[in-house]
This record gives sequence, C-alpha cells and structure tokens, in this order.
Amino acid sequence: MLVLPFLWLTSCVDEFWPELTKYENLLVVDGGINNGPPPYTIKLSKSSPLDSAQLIPFPGCIVSITASDGYKELLTEVEEGVYKTSVAGIQGVAGLKYRLNIETPSGKTYESSFDKIEKAVLIDNVYAEIEEHKVGGYDHPLQGYQFYLDTETATSDSTYFIWRMEAAFHYQSEYYIHWYWQTHLERFNPTDSLYNCWTTYSLRDIYTYNTSSLTSNKLSRFPLNFVSTEDRKLTVRYSLLVRQYSVNKTAYMCWSSLEKQNADQGSLYSHQPYQIKGNVTNIKQPDEPVLGYFLVSGIDSKRIFVDRPDLPFYYNLCNINDGNYKAYTDLGMGSPYDPPQYIILYKGIRAVPGQPCADCRLRGGTIVKPDFWED
Repeated sequence: MLVLPFLWLTSCVDEFWPELTKYENLLVVDGGINNGPPPYTIKLSKSSPLDSAQLIPFPGCIVSITASDGYKELLTEVEEGVYKTSVAGIQGVAGLKYRLNIETPSGKTYESSFDKIEKAVLIDNVYAEIEEHKVGGYDHPLQGYQFYLDTETATSDSTYFIWRMEAAFHYQSEYYIHWYWQTHLERFNPTDSLYNCWTTYSLRDIYTYNTSSLTSNKLSRFPLNFVSTEDRKLTVRYSLLVRQYSVNKTAYMCWSSLEKQNADQGSLYSHQPYQIKGNVTNIKQPDEPVLGYFLVSGIDSKRIFVDRPDLPFYYNLCNINDGNYKAYTDLGMGSPYDPPQYIILYKGIRAVPGQPCADCRLRGGTIVKPDFWED
C-alpha cells in the first residue's frame, strides 16, 4: 500500500475514492493547532509511488492559519516542506475555530474546514505496571512495563480522544574506553565520556477512544503502549510523554478508523488507507485527492519516568574473545579497521571490542542528556 512520509498524520475518514489508481504526487498535510503554546508546525510533502516509499518534501508553499476571530498568521518555512508559526504568533484558544490555507508554487490553493478547538480534558495520571504478554514469534512471554492512563472527568456528555506519545530512554555502553587508536595509541579521558547515551523517538502507534458508552465521562486504566525487555530501552531509565488530544467527532472517527484498519497489521503504519479523504481540499478542484489532516484540538500532556525493572533481559550482550585481543595487537600493523578504534581493558588485558559496545552513540543515541530528563 501507499507509504506516506510522515508518521504523525496520514489520511482520515470522510469520503472514499475507490477509483483512485495514481498514488504519487498527492499533497500530504501533517500538523495542526491546539490550545498549547506556539509554535505550531505544518509539514507538507508529496506521496511517493507504491514501490519506492520515500520522503518528498513540498517546499515553496505559502501556508497560513486563520482564526475565526479574524487573526491570521503566515507560517515560515524553516526547512524544506516544514512550516512553523512564530513563538509570539497565533495562539490556539478553546472555543475558537481555525482553518489552514496552502498556496503551492504552481498556483493551486487548498484549505481545511473551519474546526473548533475543544476544551481540553486533563490527564489525571500516567503510570506503569510490570506485566507479561504473550506475543507470536517469541519462544517466551514478553515481560516489561505496560503503561496506563487515567483522565479527569470531562464536562461534556461525550468526549473524543486521540493519544500520541514520545518516548526517551537512557542506556549505557558495556565497557569503559581506556585508549583509542588514530594513528597511534592515546589515552581516552574521561573513560566514561561515551558510556551514557539517551535516545528520543516518537511512537508510531496512535490510540483513540470516546466516552459515549461510559456511565462516567472519564477513563481509568486506559492501556497505552507496552515496552518489553527484549532490547535496551528499559536497561537504565525510560520516559514516556503522553499527549492527549480532545477532538471533535469527525477527527475522532478519522483516527479511529485509521487505527482499526491497521490493528491486524502489527503496526499502525504498515497499511495506508490511501483512498480516504482528510479535511483539506483543493478549492477549485474539490475532487482532487488530498491526504492528511489539519488537526484542531485541545491538548494536555504528562510525562512519566520509570527505572529498570527487576526482570530478565533478552538482548544480545557484547562478548570478548580471542579475536578482540588480536584486533588490539593488529593496530599499527595495517589494521583493516577505520580509526578511531576504541580500546578497553577486559580481565586486565587490552582488547578492541565491537565498537558499539564501547561507544554508545553507535546504537543510535546521543551523549547529550535531554533538557527534560530527570535522574
């Protein structure tokens, strides 16, 4: 199926185009406005062919957001296809309506519907419990943290939610570095400077729910993501940021249908409903397919930190063998490895390990601790 380039917004339910056979070069809209502080970001791209999924930014557009009280702001293109409001610019206000306008370099004009920011329902609590899940493809039950959410009571009769999450985790190398080889052997100081790393990433899955069938207009123990001990995410400390969007029924149905279509695929984005229309249209050619959604919502967020659980972990450990000792003696003798090569002490003997075992950055993280991190 069609793979869209952005993970936050794809296409949403409103109309179907069963005759849609050309999937490339369609406008993809990703972003929105809420009652949180600015800036707000809109990402524009073009859909890629089915057989070569790739990110195709759409630069050079004139993008603006208009409020129902008449205020309008022109967004600035901060990088190819990424448009932002000013930090001191338009501020989303509950009860007001907002619309997105796009003018392309070729002269096409697109706009979204005027949608109202719903009053944000607040998050009461986010918490984690150790659980065991049976998952196909594993010869053992997966153990780890299951995250849950409680909301406060909403004032409206029925509330529609979308949740998006961002995670971060602290992990470590398995060995301290004592020396490194560039063109000759040098001391590495401090020995732990490449030992601690942090990775921040957006979760691909979304979660939706509405309270219309509940006797109380609040949620308790709503299950979010599960993080297992199959990799290094929980080895030191893990953080989950939950963003809770209070939306209208149309936006909810859009995201709920997207979630359901992909529930049996193992990942939200493994199946793209390319034939589903969002809330953005071409003014002069309303039948033109436009993918994505301009999300207007109330928002609340909460971050949680959890420490390493007392559970078995199943990721592969770094092993030191005769080859690692020999790799050290080969340094300076036409070693085939690219410098720098990091050197450790293992059982009192110098060795060159697999470099990700010594340099935590080679597992995808950074040695810069995030500003929000709490130890």
